[in-house]
Amino acid sequence: MVTSLLRANETFTDIVEVAALSLRKRLGRSLVEAWFDYAPDPLEPETIRKAVVFIPKSIGDGMAVFPVIRALQSLSLEWLGIVASARNAAVFEPLKGDGVELFVIPRDRDYRQVRQTARAIRQRCARVDLCVDATLAASSPSIHFVGTLKARMNLQLSSSTMRAYAPLCHEVATALPSTPLPGSWSRLMARAGIADVPARYELPIATEVEEEVIALTADLGRYVAFNLDGSIPERSIPLGQAQRLSSILHRSSQLPVVIPCAPGGEPKALELAASMPYVHVVPTARTIPHSAAIIKHAELLVSPDTAAIHMASAFDRPTLGIYLTEPSVWRPLAIHSRTLTAPSLPLLDDQAFEQALTELLVLRATPELAEGKADS
Repeated sequence: MVTSLLRANETFTDIVEVAALSLRKRLGRSLVEAWFDYAPDPLEPETIRKAVVFIPKSIGDGMAVFPVIRALQSLSLEWLGIVASARNAAVFEPLKGDGVELFVIPRDRDYRQVRQTARAIRQRCARVDLCVDATLAASSPSIHFVGTLKARMNLQLSSSTMRAYAPLCHEVATALPSTPLPGSWSRLMARAGIADVPARYELPIATEVEEEVIALTADLGRYVAFNLDGSIPERSIPLGQAQRLSSILHRSSQLPVVIPCAPGGEPKALELAASMPYVHVVPTARTIPHSAAIIKHAELLVSPDTAAIHMASAFDRPTLGIYLTEPSVWRPLAIHSRTLTAPSLPLLDDQAFEQALTELLVLRATPELAEGKADS
C-alpha cells in the first residue's frame, strides 16, 4: 500500500513538473513576443524597395522559399537581404550581387547574433520596407530578429498572433495546411499583392560546378542517383540495405548507380562502391551544389526524406522518396514521382521498393501516363 502511494506520488510529481515546465515556456514565449512586438504599417506592396528574407533553417526550407525571392525580385527592388544559416547559405550563394546581399547566422539559436544581424541590416538600409520571416512558426530567433529589425511590414506563414505580422498571414497558413511549402509561399505572395509566381523549389548551381560534374560523369553515360542519408540517423539507409536496394535499382534500370553524398556520408558511400562494380562515387567536393548537379543530370533519384528529394523536384527529375510517415508538405513535386513509407528504413520491404521503382520507370518512359498517375 505504502509503495503504491509512493509511486503515485512520484507520478503526480512528474506530471506537475512537466506541466510547470510547459507553462514556463509559454509564459516566457509570451513575454518575449510582448517585448519585441510592434505595430507595423499597412501592407502596401507598391512601396517595397528594400526587403529581407529571414531563413536561417535547413536546405529544404531554403529551396522552398524561392517563390518569395522571385516575387520580390519582380518588384525591381533597390536591395534584397537574405539571412541564412550555415546549413543553407550555399543555396543562396549564387544570388549574391546585383542588389542581393547574403548574411549568415552560424547558430540560429544565438539570439545575440540574430539581433546583431538585424541591427547591421538597419545600419545598412536605414529602415527595411518588408521582412518575410520564413521560419514558419514565429520561433524565438524570428521574434528577436523581426522585433529588432522593425521593418515597415512583415509577412510569414504561421498562426502567430503578434501584431507585427500582416493579418492575412494567419489566413493563408491555416487555409493550406497540407500544401507543399513552395505552394504556400506562392499563395502568400499572390494574396499579399506582390506577384503571382510559380510554386516550385529552386537551387541555383554555378556553371563551373555543373560543368565539373558533367565532365566527371561523362564516362558513365546515363545514370541513376541513389542518396543514402538524411539529416538524422533515422532517415539514413544502412550499408547492408543500401547494397540490396542498389542491386534492385541497377537491375531494374540497367544503369550505373551514382551516390551523391555529404562529407559525413562519404565513408559508407565509398564502401558501397567498393563492394558493387556498378555503384560509383563521383570524385567531387562534397558540397550542396555538387550533389544538386549530380541529381540534376540523373535519370531518376531514389532517396530517403531529405533535401535531395527537393533538389530532384527543383530539376523535375523522377523521384522515388522513402519516408517514415506519409508525406504531405514535403512530398516530391517532380511530375514523375512515387513514395514509400516504412516505420523505420531497415523495415522497408524490398518487393514494395522494386514495384514502386518499376512503376516509376514505366511512368518516366511513357509520358502520356504521367498525368493523374504521379503522386501529388
